Amino acid sequence: MVQARALLLGERLDHRGLPREGAPLADPVPLATPEGFTAFAFRWGAVVFIGATAAQEAAVIEMLKPRLTAPLPTPIEENATIETGAEQDGIDPDGVIRLRDLSVPRLAVVADALAKSAALAHQEALLAAALDRLEPVVTTLKTEGRLAASSRALHRQIGHALSARSRTTARVEAEDKPELLWDHPSLERLHARLADEYELKERSAALDRKLALIGDTTEGVLSLLHGRRALGLEVAVVVLVGIEVVFTLWEYAVKPILLR
Repeated sequence: MVQARALLLGERLDHRGLPREGAPLADPVPLATPEGFTAFAFRWGAVVFIGATAAQEAAVIEMLKPRLTAPLPTPIEENATIETGAEQDGIDPDGVIRLRDLSVPRLAVVADALAKSAALAHQEALLAAALDRLEPVVTTLKTEGRLAASSRALHRQIGHALSARSRTTARVEAEDKPELLWDHPSLERLHARLADEYELKERSAALDRKLALIGDTTEGVLSLLHGRRALGLEVAVVVLVGIEVVFTLWEYAVKPILLR
């Protein structure tokens, strides 16, 4: 058995000029590594190790660090066990991935599924945190009919939500097939089984629904916030007009009478 581990390291990974191994795959990039393990790098910030030790993983990650954009403080990981020698590629009920061999294209299909699962886990956490931040605002609106927080606090919460939304809108399209299937159509079934095992399409669709909910919620809160600000300005204008009227009455009506 061989252990596979996917790590989401950051938002982007510049893989131009990386030492490549074997056939020139566009994404993932099979990295040239010492004998004994395989590694794949993805332009959207993930790397997948197959059969690597902790020290080997650390060496590759250190090499990739300067190429990362917005590195995560703690990588998001997805693990799997691979067993070779199967008559047909597939996945056992216990989650073990069974492959005919450890060829680079076959491992790249596995790496694609594991990396996308890790990326989806990260995006799910981002959107869940954004929804948690908006929940108190929505609850107060429902129970009390008002925006309870200050404008600055509301702007901060909305900013967190919009940041999570923008970072997930440009996410990897988990439901898309890897490009290598064009050259290796025989691996279509393996990809389909892995996509079902990790629920890639279902989780991607759930993210779309959460993104829509965050968008609708933030737009509604912003509209109410702008309405509250406009009302405050109207009140200020009315007060200023009232003060001006009082001073005018004093100057032209009350003051002359007092001076007589």
